[in-house]
Amino acid sequence: MFRCNTDEDCHKHFGAILSNGAITGVCLNSFNDTKGQCEIEGWCPTENDNYKIKPMLDVDNFTIFIKNSIRFPLFNVTRGNFPSTMTSSEIKKCTYHPKKNPFCPIFRVGDVLSYTGQNVAGLADKGGEIGINIGWNCNLDLNIEKCVPKYSFTRLDAPFAKNAVSKGYNFRFAKYFKTENGTEFRTLHKAFAIRFDVMVTGNAGKFDTIPTLINLVAAFTSVGLGTVLCDVILLNFLKGADQYKAKKFEEVSEAQIEASLAQSPGSQLSLKPGIKSSYDSGAISLATSDQQM
Repeated sequence: MFRCNTDEDCHKHFGAILSNGAITGVCLNSFNDTKGQCEIEGWCPTENDNYKIKPMLDVDNFTIFIKNSIRFPLFNVTRGNFPSTMTSSEIKKCTYHPKKNPFCPIFRVGDVLSYTGQNVAGLADKGGEIGINIGWNCNLDLNIEKCVPKYSFTRLDAPFAKNAVSKGYNFRFAKYFKTENGTEFRTLHKAFAIRFDVMVTGNAGKFDTIPTLINLVAAFTSVGLGTVLCDVILLNFLKGADQYKAKKFEEVSEAQIEASLAQSPGSQLSLKPGIKSSYDSGAISLATSDQQM
């Protein structure tokens, strides 16, 4: 409620969302307090959060039946979340278990909560949101019957568990009535509940020759192996390998080397035997007999 002395004090609260109704702009004076209260237009009485109701803990034994299907349009594959060979009598008797019965579509509420580390007693006061994820990861190169779902569970509102406000999960609903004289009244219910959100994710793949070749060529090109691979093929496996080898490599005889040394006496090949040359930097080092003492 907003406190006030005059009507002008209430005008500044127009459009406020913290009240239980629309602010009319009228200040109602109080006889006991020094200040009055801003009048609101709404249902009377207002919501009372101090009223407690004993929660129904039997929900622990309730069951959830999930019927899910997924389709991969690229491969024209459609799958359901329980085997087509399962009979009605088997469904009535089975209960999901991650190891003993992983394909049963019936889930016990208490078991689902235990998989997330929760229980009904802990969620009965403020409620909570539980996520049931159905994951489809299928290798379509294998038998289609091996494309099966895998279930996982998590609490979605866990980040808000320690908050001072907006904990858990709740919703409001009202039932409206009208008396014979035209007076309207309602009963407002605020329900704290456990909400289950079913989320489906899927990923399917199948071997294809053309994309595989494109990826291999791109990989070879990116690391520079394309040129090496082409040289290996041209030099060893083609009919014209000798011609390609003659064009790629030039053979030099000893007579050509001596003629080249004679034309270039200052080259590194014409140095005295006692002088050594470094081929990486072009520096020249003297032999031991040529060094000064």
